[in-house]
Amino acid sequence: MKKDFFFCYNGTLANFLRNSGMQHITVAQDPITKKVFSLFEINDELQMKIKGYKSLQNGTKHT
Repeated sequence: MKKDFFFCYNGTLANFLRNSGMQHITVAQDPITKKVFSLFEINDELQMKIKGYKSLQNGTKHT
């Protein structure tokens, strides 16, 4: 069974996802860039919440 993962380097988006009920797998630091990321499993709910976040950022309503 293949699982895809979303490496979220945007802290605001990661907080939005967690506050929306999504659970991250881990929060870690990239060993090369030293940037912190949150790791989420990609699924339909995550993709829907990311679309909602983008809609909020663009000032449009997500249905």
